[in-house]
Amino acid sequence: MRHKRFLWICAAFCLLTIFCACRRTGSIEVTPQDPVPQPAQAETHEPEPEDKGPDCTLVRGDESSKAVTDAAVALRKELEAMGLTVDLKTDWVKRGEEIKRFPHEILVGRTNRPESEALFARMDGEADPYDYVVTVGGQMCVACEDDAAMDAVTLFAGEYAKWLADADGYGEQEFSRLHEFDRRLVIGGESYVRVSVSAGNNPTERYAASELKKYLKAMGFYEGEGAEISLSIDKSLTPDSYSIVPGEGGVIAITGGNGRGVIYGAYAFLERYAGARFFMPGLESLGAGDIRVDEPYTHEMIFEMRQSDWQCGNGDVDWCVKNCVNQREIPSSKGGNIKYGGFVHTIASLAGTPSNTQPCFSDPEILDTVIANVRAMLERDPSITIVSVSQNDNQNYCTCAKCRNIDAEEGSHMGSLLRFVNAVAEDIEDDYPDVLIDTLAYQHTRQAPKITKPRYNVCIRLCSIECCFSHPLNDPDCSVNAAFKHDIEAWNEICDRIYVWDYVTCFSYYVETFPNFEVLRENMRFFAEHGVKGMYPEGNYNSPQSGEFGELRCYLLAKLMADPLMSDEEYHAYMDEFLAAYYGEGWTSIREYIDWFCECAAKKHMNIWNPMTSVLTVKRSERNEFLDRFDACWDKAEELAGDRIEAVKRSRLQWECVRLMFSPDAARARAFLDEIERQNIYWNEWNPMPNNPNLSASPTGW
Repeated sequence: MRHKRFLWICAAFCLLTIFCACRRTGSIEVTPQDPVPQPAQAETHEPEPEDKGPDCTLVRGDESSKAVTDAAVALRKELEAMGLTVDLKTDWVKRGEEIKRFPHEILVGRTNRPESEALFARMDGEADPYDYVVTVGGQMCVACEDDAAMDAVTLFAGEYAKWLADADGYGEQEFSRLHEFDRRLVIGGESYVRVSVSAGNNPTERYAASELKKYLKAMGFYEGEGAEISLSIDKSLTPDSYSIVPGEGGVIAITGGNGRGVIYGAYAFLERYAGARFFMPGLESLGAGDIRVDEPYTHEMIFEMRQSDWQCGNGDVDWCVKNCVNQREIPSSKGGNIKYGGFVHTIASLAGTPSNTQPCFSDPEILDTVIANVRAMLERDPSITIVSVSQNDNQNYCTCAKCRNIDAEEGSHMGSLLRFVNAVAEDIEDDYPDVLIDTLAYQHTRQAPKITKPRYNVCIRLCSIECCFSHPLNDPDCSVNAAFKHDIEAWNEICDRIYVWDYVTCFSYYVETFPNFEVLRENMRFFAEHGVKGMYPEGNYNSPQSGEFGELRCYLLAKLMADPLMSDEEYHAYMDEFLAAYYGEGWTSIREYIDWFCECAAKKHMNIWNPMTSVLTVKRSERNEFLDRFDACWDKAEELAGDRIEAVKRSRLQWECVRLMFSPDAARARAFLDEIERQNIYWNEWNPMPNNPNLSASPTGW
């Protein structure tokens, strides 16, 4: 193909055609009435222009990636801008048919043409991968990786224009670019840029491998011969636990005690060694720098049940899996979940009794009814692993003679309830050996009984609802928490499976600041050290997103449930990383706000219903300075937020709530409530919005 010569031929043909046309339409006037005699001659026809076809044809693979397809389209536009006619085709052929070449092919990406296959074989075979190899002259070919596809076609278009101008002088040339890696995988001192990931046939193993491949590719690693990472289940590890072990020759083995464990191991590899973080759905960080794996790491999961109750995280299955939350509906291919049959306050439905009182736990007929309904539930759904046989949400306990005597003998209203629950557990144990019966130690039943102990297949879910949440449970100076501390210690002596129902927000005012961040880590460690096997920190379960610090608290609680013994430095590092990612460059102003509120709250007791006016100590003479200080904090955070501005504005609602408590303002209150409603944030646990509030008053009176 020689375009320059071809264009000269076309120009000459056009001039000849114009000249002939002028000869046929001269100045002699001719009319039908006076015909001019013409000599006889043979009939002639004008030659039709030859269909020369396109100047070139771009050929991409039939299953090309979007990046390669977009690059091919971009190249077509560039060539058409040069005045060329361009076709865009795929390399698809029917089964059994030979490949038929298109006119003047330019191969883009991986195709079935031997020239393309040869270039990619060469690229794939190199220890240091290429971004692209481009050949111009001879067979035109753009062999490229997705990330470099646009750069490759841009280079090709420029060189192709030079070739068109002087094909003979241009000859055949090749251009290539080696990939410059920002990150390398370093194992035992050896450096790798290619990684192969393998797994067993279990669906969870395959899922773990696919996720690891996806994130390593996003970090810039090429798949191929180099480092080798294997993922598999190892039953010698406890459920949900995992191990990461580097070996010689660039080998890494990631194993888990079950399906969830091997998936958690894959994400832990990305977090621990690569610095990845999975903050919130849609907000992740891949880390930076080389991934160095020199020492093995094994993580023993302390809590077997880890539940998040914040919709902002809990509403997304993938976020739950990445952050080791295992109590919600999770597909078995992603590790599955611990499944409750009924969750709480189930005795009314199981016994067929009213919910505004407690049934008689000494009545054999009620026991038989509950057992029958528990068995029916398990028969309907064999995936259930825990059945809740728990009291109704009131303190109207039975006062019949039998129940009174049992409770007096046991020194706790838990006495009659626990004997009842033990009887249910004993009845089902042979037929359902892997199922637990769960019951609450809640309010009037919180105290451990003196005589009866929970059976091995009974779980006691201890509730901290009466506690102070501005002081850790192990704070010797907090008189409010002393009773709960005594109770958990007593339960730990007689029970092998304690779960805790904790409370981690203000339920009367979801939107106000709840300064408990200096308590969360201390309490989680306390639970782990006192025999607790499962955690349920209840938060704002009503709203899909928080107007407070729900997202931060949701993330930190997930980290703490997975590793309750983490150090204070690790905990605060997680907090700072989240704040920076979630709120942008002004996050330090928000950290200042959190620290001040936590410091002030520690001076008083704080329950889960307190307004901040009863917790924060702000003198009337200092109120304006207080308001100005934190107005400035949030102003600074907004100024530096960048693309995180909506997150900052949404979380600023908590300060507006507190501000209105200290300085009521009807106009500000109206704008505040309108924004709460627009953001679909519940006002409190019971009401989406205040009912006919007096906006001139403090929100505590709404």
